[in-house]
Amino acid sequence: MMHILTARSVLNNPLARRRRLDADRVRALAGVNRCGDLGARHVIELPVLADLAETTASRLRLPDGPGWRLGQALGHALEQGVRLWLCDVSAEAVPWIVRTAGEGLVHVVSLPGPATDDAGGGTVVIAVSPLALILALADGGDASRRYLRTVLAGVDTLRCSRHAVRALRRSGVEAVQHPHARRLLRNPVALAYLAVFIYSSLRAVPVAFVPGFHGRVWILWLIDMVTAVPYTWGIVEMVAGRAIRRRLLGLATTVITFIAPYVYFWIKGRGYPPTVVVVVAAMIVGSAGIEVVRWLRSTAIVQGLGAGA
Repeated sequence: MMHILTARSVLNNPLARRRRLDADRVRALAGVNRCGDLGARHVIELPVLADLAETTASRLRLPDGPGWRLGQALGHALEQGVRLWLCDVSAEAVPWIVRTAGEGLVHVVSLPGPATDDAGGGTVVIAVSPLALILALADGGDASRRYLRTVLAGVDTLRCSRHAVRALRRSGVEAVQHPHARRLLRNPVALAYLAVFIYSSLRAVPVAFVPGFHGRVWILWLIDMVTAVPYTWGIVEMVAGRAIRRRLLGLATTVITFIAPYVYFWIKGRGYPPTVVVVVAAMIVGSAGIEVVRWLRSTAIVQGLGAGA
């Protein structure tokens, strides 16, 4: 059951199975609301990060050696939607890697103690956000921007965040551009809101044909529309809120916005056929069940990261 819940997740990464990782730091550095949103392709192991300990910041900007390999990895991250790089390095190498990459870009995400008998051994797992690195290089001076123009020429921006696209433009990188609307269709957060909006829009349509409903369909539809965005926000905060009060607020928001249309549906109706009751109950239980499964998936992934899977 656990393997089914965590399928195609960050736990598919071999390094996540070997080492114990700080799930909160991994989630925050990857820029997602919950660990369950991190798919197998979002977090990858990048050995070239270890090579940064043997070069310098100025040499890294040169498009050869480690600089060239890092540039190729940046292009791959932009085109494939990679959110985080991981690398197993010696603890003594971390300060040298930080010196080369820059302050605030290299983070230790491994937890103390090995996950298995042969793990650890004086090494730590570091994490680097490709987006954070690109933003730092774009603001790092002429040499850094020239480096980006060299190694990222012709990169496809379809999966890029708007921050990355702006950084590429600011650096003068000749990239393959796409309309903003098309890039939004690749954004999982935007797709989540779109799915909720479409679901809310269509949920009120069948009510017009339900015997016993005496309310106004447009009012029910308006309730659906008004509660769609708060409902999605509440789900995110309920699972990934940083403080307990935000998680409680998210829970309350989710419950209120979810049941609001059904309250109006029952107040303005009498003598509904049994099939209507069954369908409405199935919708409520089904929606709640989906969120429970998503919560279980995120919880299982967090536990797996902390245990070394």
